[in-house]
Amino acid sequence: MDQLQIKDLEIFAYHGLFPSEKELGQKFVISARLSYDMTRAATELDLTASVHYGELCQQWTNWFQESTEDLIETVAYKLVERTFETYPLVQEIELELKKPWAPVHLTLDTCSVTIHRRKQRAFIALGSNMGDKQANLEQAIDKLRARGIHILKESSVLATEPWGGVEQDSFVNQVIEVETWLPAPVLLETLLAIESEMGRVREVHWGPRLIDLDLLFVEDQIIYTDELILPHPYIAERLFVLEPLVEIAPHFIHPILKQPIRYLVDQLEQGNA
Repeated sequence: MDQLQIKDLEIFAYHGLFPSEKELGQKFVISARLSYDMTRAATELDLTASVHYGELCQQWTNWFQESTEDLIETVAYKLVERTFETYPLVQEIELELKKPWAPVHLTLDTCSVTIHRRKQRAFIALGSNMGDKQANLEQAIDKLRARGIHILKESSVLATEPWGGVEQDSFVNQVIEVETWLPAPVLLETLLAIESEMGRVREVHWGPRLIDLDLLFVEDQIIYTDELILPHPYIAERLFVLEPLVEIAPHFIHPILKQPIRYLVDQLEQGNA
């Protein structure tokens, strides 16, 4: 992808663990690569399809100097976050933050951290069978938006019977496609945090829930850890997930089963017939 590169922007600011760093300040140096499609800017002189690098450098300077942080990792992360928020056309950022006056009493040129993030698409399943079910789904989506997660598509809301053998009220279910620069494990943590904020209590496995947010896919990533399994392991067994998913992404290919969602729906429906 096309790249805008900014190299060695110097900013004087007051970040660091030691009191002297926050009192006296020091020099920091930023270098970054921003990836986005420059075709329209280059061929049509469309400034809305470009990043004004002079404005961006001034914004970085303002953001950098408006607060103090203990760690340069925090400063670099916030710069990446705000750049994505301010410039939606940017798809990928690699930012290096150097600290040439680092308090290290040895021969040293500079210390630096580099944060590299890329926007990616993910699918999230939503479900509720307590309280105002429809309102619960809407509130969860609003909370995702408030965290900078861009909603690309929303399926219809379907009424479905409970799954898993626990006697309980019927559910409403929905699937959304989102765009986010958060890595998959962080996206999962975000979903769990929203569930907690909304008052979900995990008492019965597959039991009643005020809100359920399941991370189904993050592009074609395959992850297997104690905290996260991607793709979600029960997708091919759950019509209440597949039916709304096929509505918005019929041709998305399951990265393990190697079949499009519409085939998985057909197979499960035939097996249940």
